[in-house]
Amino acid sequence: MSTLRLSMPALAQAAAQHFETFRERTREVPYERKGILYSEMFFLTLCARAVRPLRILESGRARGQSTLVLALSFPELPIVSLEHDEHSADVPVAAARLRPYRNVELRFGDATRVLPAIARPGDVALIDGPKGWRGLRLALWLLAQARVSMVFIHDVPHGTDERGFLERWMPDALYSDDPQFAAVAHRLDAAVAESLPQERRWHTPAPASGYGYTLACLQPPPRGAWRTWLAAVFAGLGRRRPPA
Repeated sequence: MSTLRLSMPALAQAAAQHFETFRERTREVPYERKGILYSEMFFLTLCARAVRPLRILESGRARGQSTLVLALSFPELPIVSLEHDEHSADVPVAAARLRPYRNVELRFGDATRVLPAIARPGDVALIDGPKGWRGLRLALWLLAQARVSMVFIHDVPHGTDERGFLERWMPDALYSDDPQFAAVAHRLDAAVAESLPQERRWHTPAPASGYGYTLACLQPPPRGAWRTWLAAVFAGLGRRRPPA
């Protein structure tokens, strides 16, 4: 298990260095609704590369937007993508988009059960479903069991209870809406900028609400994640958040 601690200044520097490479790699990838933004996936690739993952696990495939970017960004790695609803209208869309990529395995099931069962040291996980506290608890459970090197959670912008919890309990967490990173990466989203809510669009100075929908990168706490997981269990009791 990697003990590397990423910092935002280093990540922002890497973003400037690798921006054009990522933009060229994803130039022919059309954006699909409900997908993670290009800038957020750029954030993931930079963070994940730093820990040299052995596999990428994903939950919440939808129409395959993030899965396709993962396949292009990590062609040398197995990618296991999980979707909960096998009868969703998104399923054939994702299957058609991902058919050419032999390193991608499409599965169905409950991520809260499947990911802990299949995760192993050296994996990196992306959780875009379940959402809210369920997704956060799943991420912390994977870290607590030392099953993964790094976990990403989508939809944790400023103002959410989950973001407040992470800022208190995991001060080393990194976010794609950090102005140091977003100042560079937001240009990747130029083609879809008009689809963002006004308060989530980039402008100078950086929006107080943060840029985009926000991807969080959780690194294993130096002393383990059990206390943090337990704190998330109690903090999330009785709190419900509508799906994004």
